[in-house]
Amino acid sequence: MPNPYNYHFDDETQSYHFITKNGIEYKVAFIVDHTFSAVSNIKIDNVFQLIIEKKDDAIERYDSQVSETVKDIVASFFLNSQNSMIYICDDEDSKAETRFKVFDRWYQSSTLIDYVFKVDNVIECDSPAGITTI
Repeated sequence: MPNPYNYHFDDETQSYHFITKNGIEYKVAFIVDHTFSAVSNIKIDNVFQLIIEKKDDAIERYDSQVSETVKDIVASFFLNSQNSMIYICDDEDSKAETRFKVFDRWYQSSTLIDYVFKVDNVIECDSPAGITTI
């Protein structure tokens, strides 16, 4: 099992950053999500949306250290057992299904499976949002 890349937390952007061996920079952030509160009219705290973003459009070959790094960041997020996370597989570039499969593979191959429950939900939207994983 490969080691995760070294990453750091940027206080200004409230996000984690790391650079791959190929020089590609990733940003990982947890953004407060009020969707469930808005829909239910009940205040629900500690729900966050996970954002994984490459800083440029460079194509990167498969790099297992990227998944190990994201899994490490997510595991530290769940040290607070009250936290919940939403991961939206954006389909603006027609890659939602690929994102879903990658995220699912990361989860299935992680130790998170022992204490974090993952529920998948596909939501068809009129907007370009595409597949949503919750």
